[in-house]
Amino acid sequence: MPTLAATTDTTLSDASRERRLTNGAFFGDLHECRTVGEIALSELRPTVPEHAIETHTHDDAHLLLVLEGAYLSSAEDMPPLCAEPVLILNPPGTTHRDCFRDPRADARGRCAREDDAPPGRFFALSLSPTRWRDACERRVLPDRAVRLPLPALAVALRLRRQLRTNDDAMMLSLEAEIETLLDAASMRPLPTTLPPPWLDRARARLREDCAHAPSLAELAQDCGVHPVYFARAFRRRYGCAPGDYLRRCRLERALGLLRDPRRSLTDIALACGFVDQSHFTHAFRDAFGRTPARFRADG
Repeated sequence: MPTLAATTDTTLSDASRERRLTNGAFFGDLHECRTVGEIALSELRPTVPEHAIETHTHDDAHLLLVLEGAYLSSAEDMPPLCAEPVLILNPPGTTHRDCFRDPRADARGRCAREDDAPPGRFFALSLSPTRWRDACERRVLPDRAVRLPLPALAVALRLRRQLRTNDDAMMLSLEAEIETLLDAASMRPLPTTLPPPWLDRARARLREDCAHAPSLAELAQDCGVHPVYFARAFRRRYGCAPGDYLRRCRLERALGLLRDPRRSLTDIALACGFVDQSHFTHAFRDAFGRTPARFRADG
């Protein structure tokens, strides 16, 4: 039975039911924690190997920001394995087996030393039941886990920096940023049906080969549909044009590569499809409010 290190106590259900994690509890070793009103901010590292993670249910609503590591998640709009920073909203009652993957593990998620925890780091914003109910009264929020878009990821990264802020404006700032994140979650209704295989393949191509920009005609031809129909179907499904999605993928990939101090900013820019370092810096600053160099220095 794996040990559960968390920000609060946890309650285990009977063996016949899944494990339940009470408010603010995660499979992680707490690095920093702060409670502001009805919001708990926590930074943690995973403590349980992938193969030992059980299906579990979170009692609370929380926003999970993956900062480092390869993450497996069943949330809407997530790839099979995400190696870049990502922001996920898990509504209360979310049941899943999301976890970090160890690059040393085999296909079953096992390492030579089975008690080794995978490398990774994550930041969590846990909302009290009262706070979540109030948020739902103001907007329509998802009833299942969903990945939030790039602008929300930028806000969450900014919020994480405030974990170490101790001035009296912290509460006001946090309240406003949380509302921004919840608004982002409610902006686009979640699809009720699975996308056609050809549309999913096109999106995967943009994500996996973001350094190269195919034409609309090329994407449509690969899918066997008319370019106009493809463009409309893509926007209807994913809430943005294919070009905007490609830009988002480039910035998300850059976030991951910036964790490697051996890679220069020019190398990262070219690897992600930017014309040069200047183009990369401009796009990154527009999205995250900081230059890539500043982001790397801030950790």
